[in-house]
Amino acid sequence: MHIQRLYLRHFRNYSEVEVTLSPAVNLLCGNNAQGKTNLLEALHLIGTGRSFRTPHLKELIQNEAPFFFIEAEFMKDGIAQHVRLSFDGEVKKLDYNNTSYSHFTNLLGLLPIVLLAPEDVLLITGAPADRRRFLDIHLAQSDPLYVYHLTRYHKAVKQRNFLLRKKTVASIETWESLMVVSAAYIRKKRHAVIEGLSAGLKAHMQELSCQQDLLEIRYVSSYTENYEQLRAKELILGSTLIGPHRDDLQILINGQDARSFASQGQLRSAVAAMRLAQWHHLKDHHNAPPLFCIDDFGVHLDSARRESLLSKISSFGQVFLTSPAFESSSYHTLQVEHGMIRTDLKPHP
Repeated sequence: MHIQRLYLRHFRNYSEVEVTLSPAVNLLCGNNAQGKTNLLEALHLIGTGRSFRTPHLKELIQNEAPFFFIEAEFMKDGIAQHVRLSFDGEVKKLDYNNTSYSHFTNLLGLLPIVLLAPEDVLLITGAPADRRRFLDIHLAQSDPLYVYHLTRYHKAVKQRNFLLRKKTVASIETWESLMVVSAAYIRKKRHAVIEGLSAGLKAHMQELSCQQDLLEIRYVSSYTENYEQLRAKELILGSTLIGPHRDDLQILINGQDARSFASQGQLRSAVAAMRLAQWHHLKDHHNAPPLFCIDDFGVHLDSARRESLLSKISSFGQVFLTSPAFESSSYHTLQVEHGMIRTDLKPHP
């Protein structure tokens, strides 16, 4: 499973660019603010239906352009396929193998992707929403029913909050009944994926830390089956105080809360271990290697751990790395400058 050709039009700083990609490691080199991360963002949009940088798709449209358009040709299950997606500020259009869809969520699971970015330290140091998003995007790429229940749950919470603010409880139990069913499914799947990631998290963290650090993740639930218990307080605040939308992950390094006690090196090793475990978990589910991307490759780890990580991911299938400069003569190099891409295809060893 790999992308062979990528075409971007009016996407971020790309007016129009077409690039042929290697099925192995692709190195995106160039100075800052030239468009390297923008290309990863396009790949992430193809894989998940969303940007990893902003929830507002309008920001992806090039300045003063009327729309953005992305086209990718790829191989999956030995079959040549294509996908096209566009957005004009109001309407989303998606075409997959000449079948049209109106929602980008239909992309989920089509080309699974894992992306490691400098901002990923927020998975540990940031808000609970950052950690929930990690689980949600991962599960959404492997379980369409999870997407259904997550969407239904958030719609029900929104309606319940509206009724709480209006102090109207007559029909609130209808929404609570929907929430209970979907919340149970969401939590069941979140617990299961944490269990599925656990062994990989520990193994990758130990390898990246030279057997020095142990990484653990635990699910912290704000659970109650009886919404009436908190209804009086929620009526005052106008907000639902419990449920999967309030849950969190506790991330421990050597038994201590990583948010409070981890060094910068430990934080970066931990998020790298999380992404590696995520890649392996998706690979096992889809029986094919997902795309693997690392934004700003040089900042994640020290030189020894960076070489160890590069050696590991070189066998991952299609990989994308961004860096201001990279001393390598054996990978497909893409030189990015002012929204233009120059390619220099070289054989993989």
